[in-house]
Amino acid sequence: MLLNLQVRDFALIDAISVDFAVGLTVLTGETGAGKSILVDAIALLLGDKGHAEDIRHGAEQAEISAEYGLSPEHPARQWLREQEIADEDICLLRRIIQRNGRSRAFINGRSVTNGQLKEFGETLVELLGQHAHQSLLQPERQLFLLDRFAGVETALSAVADRYRQWRQAAQRCAALQEQQGKQHEQEDWQRFLLTELEAADLQADEWENLRGEEQRLGAVEKLRENILAALARLDGEDTAAGRALAEAQRHVSAARAHDPRLADCDELLNSALIQTEEAITSLRAYATNLEADPERLESIAQRLQLLQDLQRKHHCDIAGLLTKLATLRQELLAREDLDATRSAAEHELAQARAAYRGDCAILSSARQQQQDALAQAVVAQIQQLGMPHAAIELRLDSHPETEKQWRDTGWDQVEIWITANPGHPAQPLAKVASGGELSRIGLALQVILAAPERIDTLIFDEVDVGIGGAVAERVGRLLRRLGARQQVLCVTHLAQVAAQGHQHLRVEKQVMNGQTLSAVRTLNRTERQQEIARMLGGIEISDAVTQAAAALLASTEL
Repeated sequence: MLLNLQVRDFALIDAISVDFAVGLTVLTGETGAGKSILVDAIALLLGDKGHAEDIRHGAEQAEISAEYGLSPEHPARQWLREQEIADEDICLLRRIIQRNGRSRAFINGRSVTNGQLKEFGETLVELLGQHAHQSLLQPERQLFLLDRFAGVETALSAVADRYRQWRQAAQRCAALQEQQGKQHEQEDWQRFLLTELEAADLQADEWENLRGEEQRLGAVEKLRENILAALARLDGEDTAAGRALAEAQRHVSAARAHDPRLADCDELLNSALIQTEEAITSLRAYATNLEADPERLESIAQRLQLLQDLQRKHHCDIAGLLTKLATLRQELLAREDLDATRSAAEHELAQARAAYRGDCAILSSARQQQQDALAQAVVAQIQQLGMPHAAIELRLDSHPETEKQWRDTGWDQVEIWITANPGHPAQPLAKVASGGELSRIGLALQVILAAPERIDTLIFDEVDVGIGGAVAERVGRLLRRLGARQQVLCVTHLAQVAAQGHQHLRVEKQVMNGQTLSAVRTLNRTERQQEIARMLGGIEISDAVTQAAAALLASTEL
């Protein structure tokens, strides 16, 4: 529970320190005195966004700190352990807002982010503002209230996990389908290119080889002329170089018999003679086969033209064409892999869908079992709050077959229907409920749903707006009864509610040294009576009003 709150240089507050008691604490004061400033300070301490204008005029920073008592089993302790923050019976919270817009937050002396502070604050305090009852008009809020009453946190968490898995699987399938669609648009063209390149039967060195052959076939006459001239000099009748070389080798061989030093010359001439004879034989064979082949030349020209066209078309050489061929084959093969990937993804989607449907069915069933019980519990409460003939229904609308209606909270939608007067048909809450009725329904729900094992401090900021008289007294008693099991802080303008408090704080506006400041003080029994009389009677407080205030206080002490 909240033990102490210290506020410095925040809004109209210079410096205050407030001790809070168990039970129901009421905060009262004149309009504009700054009652809601304390609530705003607590909200800021629990993670609300701070602004430079929150700082008191003339100060450079606002500082808010609080002591919060934690029972041994308080869920906040688990959060502290998970964050490796000191876990003690007294938890210290501190928030600083600076004029430059920067903010700092601390839990048990450890610096934390505002997000962490907000997350931790949700385990400590539940705050209902002046217009909190308006949220009852939102379908999401009505579903939340039913789930909280039904105690389906585990089932709800499972559905949320299943929903995320289903959404991820659906998004993956959609992405693969889009990718596949784009590839299908290119597939015909890619297959055409692949067929064209495969039909060309490309070879790595083909271009150079064909160019060489074309050059050779185009110069047949020149080749023949030169080859025949060479043969004439090697083996002709007038200049038979081969026979002369053979004659020279024969003489050197004879001389070698007389002088062995001629052996090297003899062997060289013999080798030259052999190579010359081989050259003559090769040249004669070449000359014999050297014929013009116009058809082959034409074929080479066509082949070269085809290769040139392909190179120009794809802006690359033969090596690039071979790379392009391999790439096209890989891409078309990958498309087949994509088909298999998409098939597997669709299978996963079907499994995720089935899992979501299974957990949603369990969650929906639990809601159906509790919807009437919650409606009856609310009716029992509001009939005590000046709505004796009210009847309430919780209508559950499920959409198991409409995926567009699926959410991380399931496929159910809940709407509160109400009739406040006998003989009138029930209608949606948003259409027929007045502000006062909404306040009473909201308060009834809070009494029903407030779980002391989860949150042990509740703060109501003028949630009793729109009610008065006997109903206000019943609201006060309800808040007092709620304070018997949880710490309750209530900002109120109603004397009937204020009289029910176990502790009474008055917020006063004062002018000191030319500055308007708000101060808070705890009232004793006599001061309480005076304050409640003021709330009942206004400016002129008669004896009758004072006696009425005393009677209100006395009724709470019975």
